[in-house]
Parts: sequence; structure tokens; C-alpha cells
Amino acid sequence: MQEAAYFRGLCADSKVPQVLTPETFAAVSVIVLAAAAVQRTVGFGSALLAVPLMTLVVPTKSAVVITFLIGTATSTWVCLNLSPHVEWRTTKQLGLGTIIGAPIGVLILSLVSARALRLALGVGVCAATAGIIVSARRSRRPATPSASRTLVVGVASGVLSTSIATNGPPLVYELRRTGFTDDRFRATISVAFIISDLIGLPLLAVAGLISAFDVVLAAAALVPCVIGIRLGSWFSGRMRTHHFILAADLLLLATGAMTITRAVV
Repeated sequence: MQEAAYFRGLCADSKVPQVLTPETFAAVSVIVLAAAAVQRTVGFGSALLAVPLMTLVVPTKSAVVITFLIGTATSTWVCLNLSPHVEWRTTKQLGLGTIIGAPIGVLILSLVSARALRLALGVGVCAATAGIIVSARRSRRPATPSASRTLVVGVASGVLSTSIATNGPPLVYELRRTGFTDDRFRATISVAFIISDLIGLPLLAVAGLISAFDVVLAAAALVPCVIGIRLGSWFSGRMRTHHFILAADLLLLATGAMTITRAVV
């Protein structure tokens, strides 16, 4: 399968040995704790933080798989605990779009290089975030949600999920643009991430990327993950809306910059 081949390329092993030592476990635990705290505090960004750092201590493949598994656990926890804040109409539209977009992403991947897609995404994310910041300064009123536009954003997210394994930016952009903040944002985007994970996890399995080493290390990191979630809950409970908006916009800009860097380097 084309998507399975892509994931194998994305997760190509580095020279870091696949050995579970106390030092490796300690490093991964600290990274997972920090990533889970960021994810719970803002609603996204765990992969942006975890994957680059984790590749310093485990193979790239393992870093991607472990981050995927931990991210799924974090999104599920957020969804279950913040379910009253989920905007279900929006998540249904985003979910349907993701399902439609996933096969399109596979087709696009067969025609366009992942590097070109990453570069286009990074530039687009930075431009879109700048647009959000400028429009927020000019007007305090968020854009009116549109069912068709939300569906299109879901399609874009699905396309990116199976083409370059980076589906968050369109979701963040649309939810921020239409005024989603705080727990409403965190809960809604977490459901969208879970839908995407239900597509991504089978692809990782089909590609033969989920090893016993990854599962054991991810399971061992669940306790640090829970601690990170609790820490993120503490931070989010004390974060005012304008602080949340600033953190989300800065993290989205960082995502765009990181995506451009990965495409160029």
C-alpha cells in the first residue's frame, strides 16, 4: 500500500539503537510528561515537542509510534473528561471530512513529494496564523461557522493525515478562526484527533511499524503521561482566555516553522 510505504519512509530508523535502558526510559518519560502537559494545556502540539526530542534517545520509527500511541491516550482522556464541552456538530463535519480526505491524501502522495507538501503546509500555516492574529486585532468578533467550510477543513485534515502525517494545523486554524477557545477548543479538537488516530493506527500496523519495544516503552510511559495530563489540567485551569489564544497562536506558528524546517533540511 502506498500509505504504508510512506509511513515506513517517515519512520526510517536513525542510528540510535533500539535498547530499553534506565536512561532511555527516564528520557522518554520526561519527554512524554512534557508533551502530554502541552497537549492538555493547549489542546495540540504534543508531536511537535515529542518527536524531535525523542529521536535523540530512540529510533525515529519508535519516536513516531510512541508519540502516536501516547497522543491517542491523551486525546481520549481529554475527550472523556471534557465531553460536555465538545461541539458535536463540528466534530461530525470534521470527522466526515477526514474520512473523505484520507484516500485523497494517499493519491496526492503518489503524485507529489512529501517534502513539497510539507513546505506548502508550513508556509500556509504561518500565513494563516498571521491572518488570524491580524484579524483578531482588527475585530473581536470571530468568523461565523459554516458547515461546508468545516467539512472542507476536515477533508484537508484527512488529506494531510495520510500524505504527510500532520493533520492538526487545518483543525487548529478553523477552530481558532471561528472563536473556539479554552475547553471548548480542547475537547472538540481532541475528538477530531481520535478520528484521525483511528485511521493512522491501522496504517502504522499495516506498515509493520509497531514493535514490541514501542508498545512496552509506550505502556511504561503511561504513568508520566498521566502526570503530564494532570499538570496540563492544572495549567489550563489557571489560564485566562487571552493567554490560551496567545499560546495557541504561538504554537501554531511554531508548527508552521518546524514543518518548513523539516521540508528544507
